[in-house]
Amino acid sequence: MKALHQVVTRTSGVRRGVPVFAGTRVPVSKLLEHLDRGGTIAEFLQRYPQVTRELANGACALGLEALLGTVPLEPVLDQASLLPRTNGAGVIINAEELGAGQVVGRRVRCPACRSLVFKSWPEGWDSHVAKRCRGLKGRDETARKVEFKRRYEPLFR
Repeated sequence: MKALHQVVTRTSGVRRGVPVFAGTRVPVSKLLEHLDRGGTIAEFLQRYPQVTRELANGACALGLEALLGTVPLEPVLDQASLLPRTNGAGVIINAEELGAGQVVGRRVRCPACRSLVFKSWPEGWDSHVAKRCRGLKGRDETARKVEFKRRYEPLFR
């Protein structure tokens, strides 16, 4: 893997200090936004031909390497619980093992992406699932909602 300075540079004279792909003026954030919208690296490279595949892959690898150091270790239980488990902030972290009666109106971590916290389940699930949830594969909003409801049917009444 290449060193950070070989993949991403940041100087005040280029894009006012925004991190860009080395040797280009293309902000690295453009790749993140593109991938977050469901685009592929190949599509990104077509749009920004000055970015090489090696640079794009290097940026992804460096980002994943940085992410690995921040992932918390979660306790593993031998069997699924029938009771809600909460983290230190009182957020239910095992919603995928529960039913609607145990989660409605409570703070729940998204069972698909495991990052977003719903303030009062199920409020906001459809918007999150349709556009932002990284735990689903589909690109179409309706298909993503159907997949989520199928996978986590017991969470809905």
